[in-house]
Amino acid sequence: MKITLLLIQIIVILFFQACATKEVEVEQVTIFPSYPEEPKIFYLATYTGGATEDKASALDAFLGETKSTKKVSNIVKPYGVGLQDGKVYVADTGTDVIFVIDEKTNALEYIGNSSSGRLAAPVGIAFDRDKNIYVSDSREKKVYGYDTKGNQIFALGDRLDFANPTGIAIDKNQHRLYVIDTKSHQFKAYDIATKKHLYSVGKRGTEDAEFNFPTNVAVDQRNGNIVVVDTQNFRVQIFDKDGKFLSKFGNVGNKPGTFARPKGVGIDSEGNIYVADSAFNNIQIFDETGTKLLMFFGGGGFGPAQFRLITGIYIDEDDKMIIADGFSGRVQTFQYVSQKWKLKNPQKYNELKAAPKIDSQEKK
Repeated sequence: MKITLLLIQIIVILFFQACATKEVEVEQVTIFPSYPEEPKIFYLATYTGGATEDKASALDAFLGETKSTKKVSNIVKPYGVGLQDGKVYVADTGTDVIFVIDEKTNALEYIGNSSSGRLAAPVGIAFDRDKNIYVSDSREKKVYGYDTKGNQIFALGDRLDFANPTGIAIDKNQHRLYVIDTKSHQFKAYDIATKKHLYSVGKRGTEDAEFNFPTNVAVDQRNGNIVVVDTQNFRVQIFDKDGKFLSKFGNVGNKPGTFARPKGVGIDSEGNIYVADSAFNNIQIFDETGTKLLMFFGGGGFGPAQFRLITGIYIDEDDKMIIADGFSGRVQTFQYVSQKWKLKNPQKYNELKAAPKIDSQEKK
């Protein structure tokens, strides 16, 4: 009888142990803006080369996912960045190659390191609708085109066409390439199919459609508007697809809505404009006209959503963004919580709202 009771007790204990919920220690998720505001931006991962220093992001940990953290070759001085088909593209001005990092496997490839398509000073990155990769080379004064396997398929321009090509962007609907020529204080438009030069806009100055060392450009894929960072005029200018000036915003200052050293620029699926400032080490987000500052995130440091000499920024069709941190030799990825993303990821959105958070106030 005693043995029977002991067996029953053991079975009951095992039953409740099997049914018990296992407690899991969950990392906090870096989210902007501050709690209890609606989450708009959350941190995903940091990349330094063929693998990530922090590939298993806080949100991954919350969802129970794990990823490799093997570290291989390092990025030195990233500038232009891009995302395509699950791969991170980084123009490294320190090693003069394009790093191509697989987000899932961390496998590393290079573009521009072979004798047939070697790069000298890669700066900007863009992708056309056929997924070809475009890279501006400021030393060779050209824009090179590569296929998805890294083979060079064309070279655009020469020393008479460009003085210093830097930021580039592609309108996938119009099939046009826009190139910032920093030392010529202008941007140039090209037809991708024919490689024909369509028009140029700008000269040095402070008036509308004039520039003082512009650096980067982005295209609003909804309407074809061209957004140019006019770095040493401390402003951003907006043009239509044919180069007609529409509006401008920003001025020099040290408070939100102003700029000290604006560099990278990106546009999400809702038309919001993201401007990276390498002096503030943050990203300011404006509405599509630039008249309203919606929010900002980031700051100085070496942790998630912290930067040292922030440079390029790119936002893909799914509102995932990548940001280059020039001094620390790394790039970071984030997700904008757009309406489009919410509809595609309702469960993750609910989990995100319930996850432990590190808010923007704690990041300062």
